[in-house]
Amino acid sequence: MLRKCEGYFLAEMLLSLAAFIMAASVLLPIAIHVLNQNIELRKEADAGNLLFDELMHIKISGTESGRVSIQQNGITYRVTIDKNEDPSAWEVCIHYEGEQQQNYKKCGFTE
Repeated sequence: MLRKCEGYFLAEMLLSLAAFIMAASVLLPIAIHVLNQNIELRKEADAGNLLFDELMHIKISGTESGRVSIQQNGITYRVTIDKNEDPSAWEVCIHYEGEQQQNYKKCGFTE
């Protein structure tokens, strides 16, 4: 073993810091992307649940629920119903806004 290692601590510290910064610069954007995908999946799941609720209400009662806008988890979902003469052929759509101001919709038919 070396008895005098006076100059190695700074070099080792800088090397460790550089490795940490490189790892963080790669992993941080990936983590942010995964979090954004998780938020989008939650919005899509909520829209699917609301669509199911609306379709079940129409199927059970034969009339629309009257809800035009639904606020859930800080997101506004809009409900549109394309009515035909037969209530069993109505198209129900749930519209919501995703990241970067993109509009999404999820639709289903009453059967």
